[in-house]
Amino acid sequence: MEKLELRGEQRVVREEVVFIEVLSSSVNDENGLVVKCTTADISRRGIKVSTNYPIDVGAYLELLIDFNQDSLKYLLTGEVKWCNQIDSEPTYHCGFELLDAEHSDIKLWQELFD
Repeated sequence: MEKLELRGEQRVVREEVVFIEVLSSSVNDENGLVVKCTTADISRRGIKVSTNYPIDVGAYLELLIDFNQDSLKYLLTGEVKWCNQIDSEPTYHCGFELLDAEHSDIKLWQELFD
């Protein structure tokens, strides 16, 4: 059966470093924990990350994305929409919806896709 595509934005495959600060609803209630991940793909309103840390669906998180080759950094806020374990290592793929938070770089982020 073919998987239904729910994302309304075009994805761009790009592997970049992401630091995620767990703010609420973490698996282990470790508020303030910072997890290093990598992006798998990005879009104007969403990001898929690969991580070794399970993240609860519904968690609101701060994401610092470091485009190392371009010397650009973006501070974003996102809600975890899904998180699936993909192997026994364990590795997880998690999908974030980016939110229009007052303190975030969401406007600058979205300009990347214009």
